[in-house]
Amino acid sequence: TDMDLDLKLPIEQFYVFADKNHLMRVLNNLIKNAIQAIPDGRRGNVNVELYKKGDTAIIKVNDNGTGISNDKKGKVFVPNFTTKSSGTGLGLAISKNIIESVNGKIWFETVENVGTDFYVELPLVEIVELEEVE
Repeated sequence: TDMDLDLKLPIEQFYVFADKNHLMRVLNNLIKNAIQAIPDGRRGNVNVELYKKGDTAIIKVNDNGTGISNDKKGKVFVPNFTTKSSGTGLGLAISKNIIESVNGKIWFETVENVGTDFYVELPLVEIVELEEVE
């Protein structure tokens, strides 16, 4: 499949309180789903963006895939629900669990046959550098 993958990162660094491996698992799942949502014959467009909103970090994964139909919207995060021929249907259920366990939120906006935006919102953590006392 012919595809463009775009990554937008801010210049500044910010920190969240989450397990790195868990966060990688969530991102891998969202990106893999985005890629798999693109129908044959359509040039894929997957965008991953990180930005700050208030006191939260937002990760947005956007695709130009088939979108999620109204009858499936409520089941997206339900364990064992899948629209694919392979897969366990656990990816998004586990992702939701991971994100909510660190006081984050995960949700999506979708338009059928246009694409889907998944959002992961995590509270920012201030990293205070401790000054050495002489």
